Amino acid sequence: MTWIKICGITTVADALAATDLRASAIGLIFAESPRKVSIETARAIATAVRGRTEVVGVFREASRVEAVHAAIGLDRAQIHGVEAIETPLRILRVIRPNQIGPHLSAREGEITLIDGSEGRGETFDWTLARLVPAPFVLAGGLTAENVGRAIAVARPFGVDVCSGIEIAPGRKDLEDLRRFFDAVRRADDPR
Repeated sequence: MTWIKICGITTVADALAATDLRASAIGLIFAESPRKVSIETARAIATAVRGRTEVVGVFREASRVEAVHAAIGLDRAQIHGVEAIETPLRILRVIRPNQIGPHLSAREGEITLIDGSEGRGETFDWTLARLVPAPFVLAGGLTAENVGRAIAVARPFGVDVCSGIEIAPGRKDLEDLRRFFDAVRRADDPR
């Protein structure tokens, strides 16, 4: 089954809803964003879902990863715009579609996340993703209406959704969330 990350989680209720639908991971944003969470909120969310799904911290500054991990207990760190980091955490390394090319190689133990828009809901040419060394995660503009096509075209290890299932930044629409999971499951088993 396709790995599914629900990013931009800001409440325990949304985290539990995603976990109940069997999200592979939830993303807690610690970079400047309308979806940024405090350490206290992140701790409450992580405690509520621990052992049921991965808790991913989303960062722009590598210097914050270890302190946040110590305070919350992350499973993985998603790194935007950082070349190297020393951490025991598993890494999701974010690249933009314009960074895809023959020079691209995955670092050992890392998964590449191709993000078309960084929360702005913009897609990109998914055929480009096939040039990325596996495994990779597809993000950017995904919705219940297009995620099946994205999976068919790009054949990713996983998908990451944020704005495509929101009522407002940081507030998930539970019906859109359900529809997204249903669409991924249909793409995984198109019978």
